[in-house]
Amino acid sequence: MIDFTVDFQQGSLRYRHDHLQGRNELIAKAIGFKKGMPLHVLDATAGWGREAFLLAALGCEVTLCERHPVVSTLLEKALHQAKNDPALQDTISRMTLIKSCAMTYLQAHPDISPDIIYCDPMFPLRQKSALVKKEMQILHTLVGEDKDSEDLVKLCYLRAQKRVVVKRALRAPLLFPAPSMTYKARSHRFDVYVRQA
Repeated sequence: MIDFTVDFQQGSLRYRHDHLQGRNELIAKAIGFKKGMPLHVLDATAGWGREAFLLAALGCEVTLCERHPVVSTLLEKALHQAKNDPALQDTISRMTLIKSCAMTYLQAHPDISPDIIYCDPMFPLRQKSALVKKEMQILHTLVGEDKDSEDLVKLCYLRAQKRVVVKRALRAPLLFPAPSMTYKARSHRFDVYVRQA
């Protein structure tokens, strides 16, 4: 039994929701967010829904794909609970969960072409595992390493209208040829692949 719950209503994620810095958020820069320009984002590897929640708080319409049944069930429960919180209703209303592999979903719906596709494939845990947050340890234990990450990113690049954003550990190898730009944080980076018009 997994002793873990996803909770958008309190803790660090709720704090970030309530104190968003708009276009100054690193993920907002990575997706090319501009106020007043609504974007449809497909989160191809939703996990616990953290990034999707922040993107929805910015005003994006977010479709979350999560293929692991335990993870998607916990995420579904958290979304259901949070929609009853008056301060979160707008954000949650912009989040749609698809309990499926993103590749299966995209292949089954050739008409779907989001503005942005966001990928955060599971990579191996750092050697200093004590530094990794409990939620990431649990997610990694459940999901393991995403061995089809390269295939996912290739498909996403074919289907995104504007750009694909891939979150990677700071020193992790690229999953796709040289990105158009990269935004770096302390422990991770966003590799951005802008689609050519």
